[in-house]
Amino acid sequence: MNENSKVNNTEVAVIKSTSPSNLITTGIEKLGGISAFIEKGDQVFIKINLSVPNGFPVNVNFDSLRDLIILCKNAGAKQIFIGSFPDNGVNTQSIANILGIQSYLENLGAELLFLEDQNNCPLIDHEIKDKIIKIPRVILESDKLIIFNQVSVDPLFKITLSLLNSCSLVPNRYQRIEKVIRSGKDYLLLDQFKQDLISNILDIYSIKKPDLVINDMFYFLEGAGPFVYRDSNLITTGLGIIGRDAVAVDLITLKLFGIDLLSSDILLEARNRKLGVTEASNITIIGDSIENINLKVRFSVYRLDDIKIKNTTIKAGRICSGCFKEAYHLLNYVNTHMTKDLKYIKKQYFLTGENPPEPESLDHIIVFGECAINSTKNRAFRHVRTSSNRNYMEDVKGKIRKDYKSQKTPKIKEKINKNIIEIPGCPPNLYESIFSIQKYYGKSKTPNLSFYNNLIKTYYEQNSKPKVKPGD
Repeated sequence: MNENSKVNNTEVAVIKSTSPSNLITTGIEKLGGISAFIEKGDQVFIKINLSVPNGFPVNVNFDSLRDLIILCKNAGAKQIFIGSFPDNGVNTQSIANILGIQSYLENLGAELLFLEDQNNCPLIDHEIKDKIIKIPRVILESDKLIIFNQVSVDPLFKITLSLLNSCSLVPNRYQRIEKVIRSGKDYLLLDQFKQDLISNILDIYSIKKPDLVINDMFYFLEGAGPFVYRDSNLITTGLGIIGRDAVAVDLITLKLFGIDLLSSDILLEARNRKLGVTEASNITIIGDSIENINLKVRFSVYRLDDIKIKNTTIKAGRICSGCFKEAYHLLNYVNTHMTKDLKYIKKQYFLTGENPPEPESLDHIIVFGECAINSTKNRAFRHVRTSSNRNYMEDVKGKIRKDYKSQKTPKIKEKINKNIIEIPGCPPNLYESIFSIQKYYGKSKTPNLSFYNNLIKTYYEQNSKPKVKPGD
């Protein structure tokens, strides 16, 4: 058990600086200097954000990371490893090639680890709450773990807390949440997906708690995020929150945004589990005073139909957090990367959740997620009905006998509406959803999306598959 779990009081440094470099150095100095965290001969693992490059500051501020590495080296660290498991289906090597991060870190005396390559980074079974989670041996055996977290807005948790960052210490399969229906419980009403997600995040966090936590929000992405979208806006807050206890650091970070503990499901559950310091009276703030920081930002939308997309009508029924999150990202991708394409698509509908409202027309209907697909099986939009009064025999009779009147009713024909894209899953996979939309419309109608899809493919494992041992 990490000694941090026994701490009832902790210090958190709140630093406002004019440069990212001074932010890290000043914050750690306020907490007693790097020697208070790193000892001579330590093996250090620095966990960063690592995902498909989607603009700055999606991954990490490299200036800040550089100074953290230099501090660790000055403290006598024997080895400094940097890493994370990227988004599902994405390869660290592909990201490293785009960002040039591997050589950058080597020049600083650190090493980027390709954690999905299990020949070089083997996994160890860790049992927690009657389940097995695999985690890289190198992380467990490191003397010190540092969570270096880039803070931006988040559609489920308001902001990207350090607790969320710790989730990608393990492979993607252990991050995914499977839909499990509990007898007598309403999955959507209770938002069981989010409950299960929070439980899983905290399970992973408790395997190895960090010795140093940095919430870097010197640059902060507001509006749509945490990736850079059309409705995103980058602001400079100059702020960083640093401490030993991740829960306390996240709590103080939320307080800077005017969000209290009772409004944070994940911190409430962390308190229930006694995973960190959640009593403000037990947290000593050093550095800048919270009261002197007036931080106002635009958070992500909490209703999907608040995302305004050209020629697109969004209709949502009851929806779980998993499908909401993936729909949020998909709609923002469409809004960002299909701006010109939507000129060719005069009208489309996006239906998601349980029992979404009926679309007003039958053209181009995206049915997103298992609940939307199952609850609309018998809806009117699933079929096209046409009527015909045309009867050639009656036309001939009418010409012969002008007083002839047909008694037959118009013929009604019904056929399956083929202008529907079904995207299965609960939640659906984001990138598979993008590919499905591009395939439906074709390259001629979506030249921009087609280009973006080809770009995404360069990040995928199919180009450079990691070596995985059988059974992992």
